[in-house]
Amino acid sequence: MTLTFPKSLHGIFPLLPLRVMLACCAAITAHAWANDLQQQRAVYDKAQRLLDKGSVSEYVNIRDQIKDYPLTPYTDYRAFLINIAQRTPAEVENFIEKYKTLPFSGRIRAPYIDGLAQRGLWKKLSDFQTVEPRGESYQCHYYYALYRTGNREVAFKGAEKLWQSGESISDACDSLFSAWDQSGSRTDQHILERMQLAFEARNGSLMNYLSRQLRTSKAKVQAEEIKVLFTHPERVLEFALEHSENDWYRSVTAMALKKLARKDIKKAFSAFEQVVSAQNMSIEQSQALADYLSFRLMNTDSLLQQRWRDKKIASSTNNKLIERRIRLAIQDADWQGVINWITLLPESNQSSLRWQYWLGRSELAKGKTKQGSERLEQIVGQRNFYSVAAAKEIKRSINYPVSTISFHQEAVQPFRTALIRIEELIEREKITAAKNEWEWLLDRADDEQKEMLAAYAANKQWSHLSVQASIQAKMWDNIELRFPVAHRWWFDFYGEKHSIDPITLMSVARQESALDVLARSPVGARGIMQVMPSTAKYTARKYQLMYRSSNELYEVGKNIEIGSHYLKGLLERYDNNRVFAFAAYNAGPNRVKTWRERTQGRLDAYAFIEAIPIKETRGYVQNILMFETYYRDLLGVDGAFLNQHEIETRY
Repeated sequence: MTLTFPKSLHGIFPLLPLRVMLACCAAITAHAWANDLQQQRAVYDKAQRLLDKGSVSEYVNIRDQIKDYPLTPYTDYRAFLINIAQRTPAEVENFIEKYKTLPFSGRIRAPYIDGLAQRGLWKKLSDFQTVEPRGESYQCHYYYALYRTGNREVAFKGAEKLWQSGESISDACDSLFSAWDQSGSRTDQHILERMQLAFEARNGSLMNYLSRQLRTSKAKVQAEEIKVLFTHPERVLEFALEHSENDWYRSVTAMALKKLARKDIKKAFSAFEQVVSAQNMSIEQSQALADYLSFRLMNTDSLLQQRWRDKKIASSTNNKLIERRIRLAIQDADWQGVINWITLLPESNQSSLRWQYWLGRSELAKGKTKQGSERLEQIVGQRNFYSVAAAKEIKRSINYPVSTISFHQEAVQPFRTALIRIEELIEREKITAAKNEWEWLLDRADDEQKEMLAAYAANKQWSHLSVQASIQAKMWDNIELRFPVAHRWWFDFYGEKHSIDPITLMSVARQESALDVLARSPVGARGIMQVMPSTAKYTARKYQLMYRSSNELYEVGKNIEIGSHYLKGLLERYDNNRVFAFAAYNAGPNRVKTWRERTQGRLDAYAFIEAIPIKETRGYVQNILMFETYYRDLLGVDGAFLNQHEIETRY
């Protein structure tokens, strides 16, 4: 793709002295501007120190010195938060409106609600917050404020809604729940229903806590029965037979059978028919339970269980279950089974590139050469893993659509102030704040503006922000914006050092973090290649690398050093097979070992990837192989989608 940037109009001056004079003037102006910026930064840093001490009045005294500095709104925000509960609702609303183009404007309500609640200013809170806020603790304050200001009916409806959770609820709700309970509105039935939710959430401690709040002897008996089933789900059949048929006991029975299936699938399978019969479950309830057990029986060795599982799947409308069964057929190289199971999917699912590819492959395997080849021919030429796989199967070139755009400065003009602010945040290495600003900006942009912002970020070499904007704008065919060539020096250096294709390292990083050097996953993986701190310690010790703390994983060079070492170890372990190495990088070597034991060398690379039961890992491997293709095209580097030894390997 070629980005076209409109040129500024400058006169062409014929006299050399004038050119020299203008150049000198420009240099002097730039120097003066740089000095002024440095002074503003120094004053801004002083303002931050003053606010650290809560010295709002001293901040106000120096604010004029930075009134034009791009980041001053952040110190205004900090100053406003100090003693925020003393503000009037009108002041808060005005502040939110004034700074609505900044992300913190969406965060002002939360501390104000907290501050008012801490001071017991319930009338003020209910006047300010007229609709249910987001966030559990703020909802608790909101409904309690309604209770304290006389709106008991709405308050208790809110309490009932918040109560319905299988997890612990914010302490901020304690006063609301206490008032609800004391009014007599909260019943034992509410407590039992929440115990069910806790059972489903596998939260035994919450179940014990709730059971102590029950009042009637009947409810206490029911609670003890649920707790026994939670601890000993193998008693589910006895429970189902002993209790009358009603919605309550059917629900508890179903949860217990699911827990037994997780604990001992053989016992759950043996009890299924009698449990369903004892509680007179409906066809829908029975099928839902059968679906659950079928998932757990997907890799059973018992012929009896296999036949039962397949019979239940054949009557299911659970598309995920049917697709899991298709993958089992692929795992077993059962090509007629692949065809048969795909036909159970809705037409919209069957027509996807994924299942059209596997129908074509199955037809070829069954000797229907013409039919299979024609089917695969129809999906060639698209930007998709299965399209590429189809092209390889019928020996066609890899082609996919590519789009380009021209950058128009006027399209991002409405965001000029925000873009200047983002640039200053990046310059000052306040990357998290810059990312927040970018996300806020994208939320306010239309699709065309998002495209221009993606191009703007690419021009600024803001790689992660460019990727993020291109995804939000759904620019799927714009390969250059979606796949920036970033941090190339590091990828080249460690690629050469470890004999790994730098494009492979770049593609792994693009998949792992979208090239966000400060990325952190919910489980703690960090940095551009999403290295776990435990993996970093292990890798550093194994290869004698300098590594002091997990904070180093946010340094691009160190992260790529450790990530590339770890990937190199996986490639060596799997004889340079990227399919296995990528899967292990995402899901761990132990899972890859299990999957290989199941497939027993019956499959080619494409079938092995499809047979991976974890959706994330399956997509992960497919994506990186595609990303390598895109990067090779962008950089003009030759390379195969799968290397010859990867093609020849039996998986």
